[in-house]
Amino acid sequence: MLGSIRWNIGIAVLGCGLTFAFSIGNNGISITLLRSVYALVACFVLAYGLRYLLHILSAPAADVQSSSEEAKGSNLDMATPDDGEDIQRLLQQQLGEGEAREEADITSFQPLAPPRMMSVKDKSPEELAEAVRHLKES
Repeated sequence: MLGSIRWNIGIAVLGCGLTFAFSIGNNGISITLLRSVYALVACFVLAYGLRYLLHILSAPAADVQSSSEEAKGSNLDMATPDDGEDIQRLLQQQLGEGEAREEADITSFQPLAPPRMMSVKDKSPEELAEAVRHLKES
């Protein structure tokens, strides 16, 4: 079991106190004390179930055999490898490619030439009215 019997006593006293506090306003003292005693016993027994459940959930699975595949990723290595040389090499490669790319970009620049949209200036008013009627129908 997880914890000790003190947890049971503490939960039982808490349940008894809450029951007494909520019951005293509506019931007489004898009914309130009887219900508080019932709550004390019920909470004491339920605390065993809660402790047992917490014990089961927190206990490691001892019956499962852990293979090397299952153990992967279970430990955290806080040290990182020294990648200084690799980083220097990558930065030098990117710097060399960046200069070559800039030169290629300057020589191969072509502005965008989007297709022109149709103008409605050369359309007759009858054609425009027919287009608007067609849009209203659909």
